[in-house]
Amino acid sequence: MAQTPPVVFHYFDARGRGQFVRYYFRARGVPYKDERVPLTPGFPEWIAIRGDRARVGPFHKLPVLHWGDRKVAETFVIYTFLHRALGDEALLADDENLRHSMLVSTLYVDVMVQLALLLWAEVSHAGVDLGALAKRTSDRLRSHCAYLDVTLDEWGWLAGARSRPVMLADTMLWEELDVVQHVFGEHFRLDDYPTLARAYRESAGRAAFEEVLRSQRLPVTGRGLPGEDEGIEKIRRLMSA
Repeated sequence: MAQTPPVVFHYFDARGRGQFVRYYFRARGVPYKDERVPLTPGFPEWIAIRGDRARVGPFHKLPVLHWGDRKVAETFVIYTFLHRALGDEALLADDENLRHSMLVSTLYVDVMVQLALLLWAEVSHAGVDLGALAKRTSDRLRSHCAYLDVTLDEWGWLAGARSRPVMLADTMLWEELDVVQHVFGEHFRLDDYPTLARAYRESAGRAAFEEVLRSQRLPVTGRGLPGEDEGIEKIRRLMSA
């Protein structure tokens, strides 16, 4: 492992855009401080620090990675920075690095963001037809997972993963597959996508990822009251209707 300066990862007390970085640090044995902003009604802890640019970065949002004296903001930029700083970029050929970046981008835009919009829908948009939105989101995700399954098979992703350390694209893939199952339950069958199912179950980092999950049960998002658990239960109920 490359020598690192003092590392602080600053994010909310949720999985969201930060969990895949926590998985990565755990799987790779990177020492870091996991600095979390509590999520309580009204978000007073976040309001108290939101103006502190030294902590929350140039855009007053999280996550922010503090790498020694450097501050790195924005999820995809944090990915790119760590991929290079910890030597992963140098271990891969140019085409492999492009594939890792493409995978992270599509997982972020087409899976992570879509799930967050669904979980926040009733809070953000009064009167939304949650059942219809859940079914549309589920349909889009199943279609996208079918494309991902074919693509990762064509790329030889599973064989590649066995020949290198756990990388950030692996951790984001595992996290988003886990969150999809968490949100949709029986309405999403991972076994319908054999390459994705193997990537999830056979990931070299799975024990480390599950250890992070067990260490503290976190919501996927910072959704306000009524809480996220109730929202997920309602989504599953409406999907069954």
